[in-house]
Amino acid sequence: MSILIAEDNEAQRRYLANLLAGNFASHMPVIEATDGEDAIKIAIENRPSLSIFDIQMPKLSGVKAARAIWQEIPEARIIFWTQFPHEIYINEIRKIVRSTDPQPTYGFIHKNNPEERLLRFISAVIEDGADMIDPAFKDSFQRPLLTEFETEALRFLALGLSNWAIARKCSLSLRGVESRLATLYEKLFPAHSAGTDSEEYDKLAFNPRTRAFFEAIRRGLINSDELEKSECELTKWLDRDRKRFRESSK
Repeated sequence: MSILIAEDNEAQRRYLANLLAGNFASHMPVIEATDGEDAIKIAIENRPSLSIFDIQMPKLSGVKAARAIWQEIPEARIIFWTQFPHEIYINEIRKIVRSTDPQPTYGFIHKNNPEERLLRFISAVIEDGADMIDPAFKDSFQRPLLTEFETEALRFLALGLSNWAIARKCSLSLRGVESRLATLYEKLFPAHSAGTDSEEYDKLAFNPRTRAFFEAIRRGLINSDELEKSECELTKWLDRDRKRFRESSK
C-alpha cells in the first residue's frame, strides 16, 4: 500500500507527505512525483491506494495525468488538491470521469482548506471510496458540461478568431459554427432574458461573443496558461491555412 503525491512545489509536497505519514500510517509509504509524466509512470507501476495531484504541474497537468492513469487503472482513487480551482479543469475532470467505466472515485479540494477538513476529505476518499467535492465548488460541478468544441471555441473567441476562421479550423460550415456558438451562449447565460420583456432590448444591448469571453474569465473557463498554449498552436495553423487560402484563390 502507498499514497502518491504529485506536486512540483517542494514545500507543499513536504507538508502533505508529513501530514499523511502522521495520519494514514496503514497506507504508507508516501511516493512522490514532481511532474505529471512521472506521476503516470509511478502510479501505473505502484498502484497506490490514493493519488493526490496538484493540477498545474510541469510537462503534464494533473488532470491529463489522471486521464492517462484512469485509462490503465479505472479503479484508481485520485484527489485533485489545487490552488487554481478554475472551471476549465473542473469541466475536463467531469468529462473524464463520465467517460471512464466504471466511473472512478475522486475528490477536488482547495489547498487553503483547514488541516482537519483536508484530513476528513482524504479519509472519505481513501477509506470509504466516496467522491468528495469542496463545498466552495459545488456549483461549478453542477453546471452544464461544455463539449470539446465549446471549450475550444471559448479560446478561439478570446484569441479573436472570426466565425469564418473557426469554421475552417474545425472543418465545419459557417452555419454549423453559428449553431454551436448559440448553444454555448445558452449554457453560459442560463439567466438570459429569452422569453421576457427584456429579450428584444438585450439582443440590441449586448455582444454575445464579448459577454461569453467575460463569463469565461469570471468562471475560470479560460486562463492565461491555456491561452498561451492555444496561441502557439493557432499560430502554426494560421501559417498553414494562409498558404492554403492563397493557393485556392489563384
